[in-house]
Amino acid sequence: MKIYTKRGDQGQTDLFNKRVSKADLHIEVNGALDEAMAFLIMGKHYMRVPEVLQDIDTIHGHLFSIAHEIALNDPSKAITKESDVQWLEGRLDHYDASLEPLSKFIKLDQTKAASWLNLARVTVRRAERHLVMLAHEQDINTYTLAYVNRLSDYLFTVARYFDEVK
Repeated sequence: MKIYTKRGDQGQTDLFNKRVSKADLHIEVNGALDEAMAFLIMGKHYMRVPEVLQDIDTIHGHLFSIAHEIALNDPSKAITKESDVQWLEGRLDHYDASLEPLSKFIKLDQTKAASWLNLARVTVRRAERHLVMLAHEQDINTYTLAYVNRLSDYLFTVARYFDEVK
């Protein structure tokens, strides 16, 4: 079987239930999530903290599920749960507890791990902006919106953790 189908040559692609433009907001959200997942995978090469690596694997799975949820294009088939958001908040609080309170703007550039996490963070924020635009057009799982919002905070905090603690 060939990897190419030629079905996208005219600028269209598939969601699970319909054909859309490759510029559709569903595709924009999922493209940004895909980029964030790639940055997280690259960053893992510079993270030698087992609990962070485990977190990143869990987050990768959540992002993959969120992308699936967006492609389903059916609010009744929500995948992201309140427990996913609570898990992420717990992990965020765990790392934040080891950091000094912020008193100024910072650059996340002291370690390669922090830099990759920062790339993932800004990409997640782009995904969130597109997700909010999509939410103006249709119902979106509120837990998905909360998870993506919280994820940028988590990535910022863990990047700080690598720059300041590890």
